Amino acid sequence: MITRNQTIKEIKSMVVVWTFPFVLLAVLVSHRYLDADLARNILKILNSFSLLRNGTSNIPDALFLLVCSVSTLLWMRYFVLRRQEVTPAAVRFYQVAGTAVPLAFLLKWVLKFVFGRINTRVWLTNQTSVLNFHWFQGGGNYGGFPSGHMMVFAAFFTAVWLFNRRYRPHSAAFIMILSIALIATNYHFLSDVIAGGYAGFAIAILTNVALKKNG
Repeated sequence: MITRNQTIKEIKSMVVVWTFPFVLLAVLVSHRYLDADLARNILKILNSFSLLRNGTSNIPDALFLLVCSVSTLLWMRYFVLRRQEVTPAAVRFYQVAGTAVPLAFLLKWVLKFVFGRINTRVWLTNQTSVLNFHWFQGGGNYGGFPSGHMMVFAAFFTAVWLFNRRYRPHSAAFIMILSIALIATNYHFLSDVIAGGYAGFAIAILTNVALKKNG
């Protein structure tokens, strides 16, 4: 007999599959028609305002430290709540988020190596190069796709969306602001952000399904 929980798990898993063709199409269209022109226009705007140019050129990458800190806090909270009489959903959130966030961070290195796409700011210094993927040659200047920041934050806020209805609008707003910021600072191409957001979403959904199945 198929239970209601099994049906819900199947639906969540299928959402990842159903949305993939649309995300793939969006990435391909963006890569082919939008990325280059959008990055060039943003560069012109940044160059027109020295404050914007200087303020966005030296943004430190503290993603690794952030992932380590957040993951540690999530798991500490998880083990504390397991010993208390709290709702399963509250405990579940910390378990899923604590797993999905570091997993997204690790997988982003794998995906960047596989796709091997040039970083936006590197490409802008020599715009004659083609925005192609250099398969299995990623690393260094060829680690722009997908966006690791989007993967990590999308994984976390997807977990928030799944277990905390009250904070769903906040989660959506943060992801939208982060997407705009990554593109508006030429930190990533549009297609990098789209792919990173989907990857983080998929990681959190599938992590939730896997942990629920085994737990």
